[in-house]
Amino acid sequence: MRTFLAVFIMLLAGCANPYAKFYRGVPDARLIPNYEMAQGDLQIYGTDNFDRDTRALMRRGYSPIGQATFNAPAHKVSESQLRQQAEKIGAHAVLVSSKHTNTVSGAMPLTIPQTTTSYSSGTATAYGAGGVVNAYGSGTTTTFGSQTMMMPYSIARSDFSALFFAKRKMRLGVYPRPVDDETRRRLQTNAGVSVLEVAEGSPAFAADILPGDVVLVIGTDSVQSVQHFSKLLDKYQGQTTVFSIDRDGKHIEKSIEILSFTNKVSQ
Repeated sequence: MRTFLAVFIMLLAGCANPYAKFYRGVPDARLIPNYEMAQGDLQIYGTDNFDRDTRALMRRGYSPIGQATFNAPAHKVSESQLRQQAEKIGAHAVLVSSKHTNTVSGAMPLTIPQTTTSYSSGTATAYGAGGVVNAYGSGTTTTFGSQTMMMPYSIARSDFSALFFAKRKMRLGVYPRPVDDETRRRLQTNAGVSVLEVAEGSPAFAADILPGDVVLVIGTDSVQSVQHFSKLLDKYQGQTTVFSIDRDGKHIEKSIEILSFTNKVSQ
């Protein structure tokens, strides 16, 4: 019985942290160059739209570092597990959501031992040549058995998603992404990166770089990819450099100082 109960409790409660088990991303953001040490408590935000709220955090200078997505019994997942994983990887903020998917119900057999004991006693009198003798006695009878009953259970399951963010110093403040095919055809070039978001207070923000801008040239170099964009920031860091940009079909140029740090940093 004790073994059964131990197994049943483990099935219900579990012991692994699902946010750690299903995490995919940077193992420790504190090892990223120019990682900013946390100035306060972990910020946890519930969301029903990851794209919208991710961009909102990007505008505040946060960068995604990893995610965890899983389906689990709701009672097995807690905020303390989320905080534990965030601390482990050095996250400053988390977007999290949960959505009920189904309820698993059933019954498990539970066998309970049943032991009954009966007691008896009696007296006897014997007559003989030597006189009368009285005898007293008692006895115990034990019967062993068991009873099996069905124990009902009901477990609510949910989809859980968490996106972890860390804050880093940024030379430019632009979050780049590849240019979509429609824009490539419009521009008639494979060059360039699209601006997804701009961090508030950054050089790009001060220069009025906007989401949706396409950065085509930095200095004298045509931008070939997101990776090449980062390399060009390395090349021109510490300099005020001209950025050639397409904005809704209009060509504009921006002179922006690319900040210089002691080691490689984010965009």
